[in-house]
Amino acid sequence: MAADKQLIVVLEGTANMGVHWKTIVSDYLEKIVRKFCGNDAVEQTNGTTTGAETFELGLVQFNTRSYIGAMLMRSGWTRDVDRFLEWLSCMRFIGGGVEDPETAEGLADALMMFAIPENGYQTDQNLKGKRHCILVTACNPCPLPAPVYRPNIKDSGPPPLLSDAEAVAQWFGQCSVSLSVICSRKLPKVRALYEAANRNHTSADPAVHVQHPRFLVLISESFAEACAALNLPGLAPAQDPVKSLDPNLGASSSSHPAVE
Repeated sequence: MAADKQLIVVLEGTANMGVHWKTIVSDYLEKIVRKFCGNDAVEQTNGTTTGAETFELGLVQFNTRSYIGAMLMRSGWTRDVDRFLEWLSCMRFIGGGVEDPETAEGLADALMMFAIPENGYQTDQNLKGKRHCILVTACNPCPLPAPVYRPNIKDSGPPPLLSDAEAVAQWFGQCSVSLSVICSRKLPKVRALYEAANRNHTSADPAVHVQHPRFLVLISESFAEACAALNLPGLAPAQDPVKSLDPNLGASSSSHPAVE
């Protein structure tokens, strides 16, 4: 049975990411994960927070198509916060070079990890604010469409045979999954992924935090725990309620809460 709320980190595995990884984990991901799981307020056990709300954490790592190892790897779900943070601290980064990573396949694989409703995703489902992905990348997504799986989305027609990263990002909103972005560079094509996933949201101008001026950090307004962890304005949980990677691998408007 799926947990009450779920979070997946979708991570570029190229060497371009490695130099920034420790900073991203310590200054962003660990804060968000602990807030999401309730660890900032109470001791967490067995994937349960103060309000008896269960959670699950997952990890997807993607690389370039020419990478000699697995281009795409995923973990199972875990409810152990310390174990998940250990996975993050042990990630290895290799390959890449001048080749763009297969971001579309990483995002699509993450989306398929979430349990799909029997009748497909519908607009009236009470899932908003419960399912979240954070894309962590250092490079532009590969511009070429790739063969990826798409969840069954009501009234959206048959899934396309090929989709690029921006097309995949659009599915997140249709599936009531928030997409946030942490990028080590301010890349317009990466920002476009965030905007594609969050185009139906409206809010005031974003707050800007310049702890790392070269980073692009865009947090979905519906990811209340992440907004709180980074001291950003967003939807309070009460306002809008709403599955392998081997851990031994050592493996349109920007009007949303943002950190740059």
